[in-house]
Amino acid sequence: MKQIILFLVLLLSLQPMYSQRKEAGIIILDRYHLGKATVVDSSDVRVYYALNADSLDNKDTYVDMRVLEVGQRITKCSSEFIREGEAHQKEVLKTWKNLHPNADGLPRAHPIHGIRQDYWNEIQYTDIYIEGQTATEYHVMPHGFQGECGYVVSQYPSQKWELSTETTTILGHKCQRATCHWHGRDFIAWFAPDIPIRRGPWLFGGLPGLILKVYDKDRFYTFEAVGIERSKQPIVRYAYDGYRKANRERYLRLNRELNAEYMNTMGRMGGKMQNAAGEWVSATGPVIPYEPLEKE
Repeated sequence: MKQIILFLVLLLSLQPMYSQRKEAGIIILDRYHLGKATVVDSSDVRVYYALNADSLDNKDTYVDMRVLEVGQRITKCSSEFIREGEAHQKEVLKTWKNLHPNADGLPRAHPIHGIRQDYWNEIQYTDIYIEGQTATEYHVMPHGFQGECGYVVSQYPSQKWELSTETTTILGHKCQRATCHWHGRDFIAWFAPDIPIRRGPWLFGGLPGLILKVYDKDRFYTFEAVGIERSKQPIVRYAYDGYRKANRERYLRLNRELNAEYMNTMGRMGGKMQNAAGEWVSATGPVIPYEPLEKE
């Protein structure tokens, strides 16, 4: 008899990099009460990065596509896949409601782009805003952990880079190599001196040029630019209703627990599941190999 899981979650994959979960194949339009979106700046440059792509030519093989929006005061790094998915789903629901005005429910939402669409990923579900030398990360958590949504404030940038003379070409730009040890991992970055933007994907930055590619030496995580747009577009910031300030160590620990022991973590919080005998017992599951982007 198949076990019935109270929280309607899927068993985790046994692959180490892709053990991260996504939102059960359903787009949550408010992503747990992000709140009202307010225009806070306008971007001069938008840079799109593939995260762990099997093929840069096929975005359905990406874990995520991150978009870096660089404005005069504020820089935002978020998931383009989630933005596209939510915009599409709003149109789908609007059309469906017009055709079915008396319906009691709503149709199942479409999954977002990317590999492992049924899995939450802490990178994909984190929005980052950078203003001056301060970075604020808003963490959206998976099913069963909505009460853990919160934000972390840190100094930006926090890497100490060593430059080399080695070069390569990315998207037609001559890039220079730089290395650093950051949060427990050794990283290699390639930045474009001809694009005088001291930013990059995720929390990487501080180099004399835009970072177009960055990865750890073990290649667990790779961000690589796949497109650059130069146009004025609004940068919006949500209110993130109810999000609580927390420290980085807390989220590193929680991310590790959710990726490696999702069901066991659910069980420790009181989650129940039904066993073969029909008894409700504390939720348990396998321990999955997991490599975090930030180890400390």
